[in-house]
Amino acid sequence: MNPTQITLYAKTSGCQQCKATARHLDRQSTPYVTRYVDQDPAAADEVKLLGYQAVPVVTAGDMHWSGYRPGKLDQLGRLHATADDVTDLDTAAEQYLTEEGAA
Repeated sequence: MNPTQITLYAKTSGCQQCKATARHLDRQSTPYVTRYVDQDPAAADEVKLLGYQAVPVVTAGDMHWSGYRPGKLDQLGRLHATADDVTDLDTAAEQYLTEEGAA
């Protein structure tokens, strides 16, 4: 089974929240792919389609959010570390993220 793809949409420079998000994911050993919106027009379009105008944007399955969110990143890391296939936990993770709202 493959875990849900985690994607960090970021800018190559000038975005401290992007750097903080990447450092946080690296520190907790959560695997992710970075797509740079200032180098990849398709990535920029995907961010816009999700309804965001700024980065960082993190996506994991059907879940997504904007900004550096340490609590959400921690929860995502715990889910990823404890599940063979985090798609099994999408519902629980979505509920957790929804309960936090836009915080």
